[in-house]
Formats: sequence, structure tokens, C-alpha cells
Amino acid sequence: MKLIHLIILILLASPVSAFTQTRPSINLSSDIEDGKKMFHAVVLLNGKPLENVTLQYFVQRTFGNLLLGEDTTLDDGSSAVAFPSDLPGAPDGMLHAIVRIKTPAKYATVSTLGLFPADLPPAPISNDFPRALWAPQAPLALTASIFAIVACVWLSYFFVVTQILAIRKGGKS
Repeated sequence: MKLIHLIILILLASPVSAFTQTRPSINLSSDIEDGKKMFHAVVLLNGKPLENVTLQYFVQRTFGNLLLGEDTTLDDGSSAVAFPSDLPGAPDGMLHAIVRIKTPAKYATVSTLGLFPADLPPAPISNDFPRALWAPQAPLALTASIFAIVACVWLSYFFVVTQILAIRKGGKS
């Protein structure tokens, strides 16, 4: 019991409280700087800026994240990379931007996501499937050849039945 009281006293007496934030936060925004559209990120830990933190900027795409660039934070905790004006947005018309801490390694799991209007509209979604083997409609050449094979089989059946009837008719007279 005395040990628990001692631990509580040490925690309360220490200048750094046990309840302080141990993970940094990243604030992501978009702004125009020198006539260029930019992504800006500010890294804060306990309300104070973190300097010399390497950030990676990504945009979510259909098959993964596209790396836009890396930058190191300044003494005010800020960094910036160019906004991609040539990327079309997601189907919702937005760019889904991700900023991750690369270094230092102890903060490498920290990331944030931001949604920003894209400069280019999203690519139109086409519901038309090509005529291919994996599509709902088979290619015309394949359809025609299957039709021809099935027609030949049924014509063979018809020929055999007519020959059987002719033999039967010829045998009774």
C-alpha cells in the first residue's frame, strides 16, 4: 500500500504530468503561397511546434497512395509541398490528402487526413463494359462461332432423324 502512495506522490510531484500528450498532432491546410497552391502542415506536441520532423505528403488514389513529396518542419513546426493541380479528384470531387511523419521514428505512426477540392474534375465513370471474355457481353466472333457449332449439331440431329424416318418408311413397302 505504501508503494502505491509513493508512486502517486512521484507522479503528482513530477514536472511532466502523466496525462500530457505523448503523440504529436498534425494540422493540414491548403493555401496560396507566391502564386502557387500549397499543402501546409504544422506539427505540434503539447501545443509547442516540433522542429526537424520529416513529413511525407500523399494523395489517395485508386490503387494506393501517391507520394507528392517530403519536407522537414521549420522552427515553427510548419512544412509545405506543392498542391497537385494536374490530379483529378476522387469520385466525390475531392483530393484525399495524407500527411505522415517519417522521422523521428518514435512518431512514425502519426498521420492525418484532409479533404480538399481538386482542381480537375473526377474522371467520368463508365458503366459500359467492352465485349470481352470477362465482361457480361461476349465478343461477337465468339458468339457467332458458338451459334454456328450449336446449329451444326442440331442440323446433324435433324439429318439423323430424317434418315431414320426414311429407312423406316422404305422398309414397310
